[in-house]
Amino acid sequence: MMRRKAHIMLVEDNHSDQVMVERALEDGKIACDLTILPNGQKALESLRDMLLSDSLPDLVLMDINMPVMDGKQTLQEIRADLELKHLPVVMLTTSNREKDVIESYRLGVNAYLTKPVLDSQFIKTIQQLENFWFELVVLPNKIK
Repeated sequence: MMRRKAHIMLVEDNHSDQVMVERALEDGKIACDLTILPNGQKALESLRDMLLSDSLPDLVLMDINMPVMDGKQTLQEIRADLELKHLPVVMLTTSNREKDVIESYRLGVNAYLTKPVLDSQFIKTIQQLENFWFELVVLPNKIK
């Protein structure tokens, strides 16, 4: 079965982590487009624009600690929006604080991953995440 090209939105303010995710996705075997945004406010603006063109991402990867609007606030806004709440959101963050994990799941995150310190482990984590969401999980073409 031929799959369409996946679309991932990365909401991350750290440039080196942005590059690491890009590199990991390029090294993977699943074709995908990547949209990178530096904070939650920009992500919400972009998601609302994408709604107009019917081009929402298949997966949102989001850091917790960002300027302007953090990941938990952004997740809360996504889950409160009837047209966005179905989006799979994965927290990809350096925070392993139990409080952040619990609050993220209470707000409706689909998964919570801590960023490994080593570059090689970070790349492996992204590739495993990509494999799970785009090879194993069944995602709808569109939700109306």
